[in-house]
Amino acid sequence: MRFTTICVQLTVLLLSYLVTGCMMLRGDQLQPPTQWPPEKPLQMKSIALVVKSQFESNGSSKENESAMHLIEGQAQKAYTDSALFSHVTVAKEQADVLAEIRITEDGNKFLAGISGFISGFTMGIVPGYAHATLTSQTVFKNNADEEIGTIEKSESISFWIQIFLVAAMPFRDEPKVVARDVYYDLNRATLAEARSRGYF
Repeated sequence: MRFTTICVQLTVLLLSYLVTGCMMLRGDQLQPPTQWPPEKPLQMKSIALVVKSQFESNGSSKENESAMHLIEGQAQKAYTDSALFSHVTVAKEQADVLAEIRITEDGNKFLAGISGFISGFTMGIVPGYAHATLTSQTVFKNNADEEIGTIEKSESISFWIQIFLVAAMPFRDEPKVVARDVYYDLNRATLAEARSRGYF
């Protein structure tokens, strides 16, 4: 009898983890450009990107090294796709324009950890939730190191984990895809505004 009870408990536990899913959602505060790619300038210049990323939580900040490859890759892709420049590089080389891009992820790791623990402890019955705001601040400079202008863009993301949420997963992009698209769109919106301001 005891063995049967243990088997039932293990089966319930296994099933709860099998039907528990996760999902990431965008806040959609970031408005897409009305035109993409933007109108080309009469004279195309080269641009060098310096990309940095940090995570802020509870008043402290640290470098977000785990996401740097993705963030830098999406920045380079957006600047290349814009077709505004003769050459786009992330290497330390001389260019006509320098873009210093800082991506800040502002969230509460402590609350996210508690929420995740409670969700796991209840086998996903109580949903786990985390929220963060991704902000890009881009400073454009000319090759004389003089500032041309600064543009800031933000988008929020929410992460959910809950039992039976697995049923909704086929209809949503996976979290990594959502994050990738946000990083790209932050740069895309920045470039559209920079072009409208006549930065290049």
